[in-house]
Amino acid sequence: MTSNNLREIIHSLRERLTTGRLGAGIVSSMTGMLAAAGYEYDVARFPALPSNHAWPTDLQDAPQSLAEALLWKMGKWEVYRSFVGYVADANSAPKTTDVVFYAFAKHLANSSRPIYDQHALRALWAIDSSMTHGQIGLCRSLLATRDGKWKASASGASTSEGYQLYLDRVERIRDESLTLDALDKLLMPLGQALKQHTADRADKERTTHITEFNRLAGLAE
Repeated sequence: MTSNNLREIIHSLRERLTTGRLGAGIVSSMTGMLAAAGYEYDVARFPALPSNHAWPTDLQDAPQSLAEALLWKMGKWEVYRSFVGYVADANSAPKTTDVVFYAFAKHLANSSRPIYDQHALRALWAIDSSMTHGQIGLCRSLLATRDGKWKASASGASTSEGYQLYLDRVERIRDESLTLDALDKLLMPLGQALKQHTADRADKERTTHITEFNRLAGLAE
């Protein structure tokens, strides 16, 4: 994918958000452009989740299924126990280190809550023309180091605030024709493309990842 391809996608989405909200048509078109360049939602790796499924949350002290046994073997038993608790308890709150798992648990409990990760937040940062200076600063602190390089994943003391920002902005930028699933299938690959492309450009131009990101999105340093 070239800089011009990415710039066109970002510009089209930002321009639409300057005058209104994102609808199904423009999101489908931009998702198609990303897919043509090799960035698309991996349905083989992430097959569709069943809708309105009653996920069981009764948890025993030891694994009771093959899936649970595999998580136990991988050393993820306590992570799994915490995850189940997030699904079961509507009033639960995330730790700073597991907001992405928390967000996914809340999506499983209530499909009107979006799936969230670093790539979705990065893409939102690039396209949301109405973000305030403070909101942009929050995105930067979560996604990039002080010297302008992308972090391996979103991290920092304000991870919960980043998730809340995402929840708020997603509701503001989409119209009634656009489903969360369709928006997710745009934002995830767009965020991945932005991370890879800006890192490659920074290495070539001897700049920083954030410098190249700001150039693509038309943002001030």
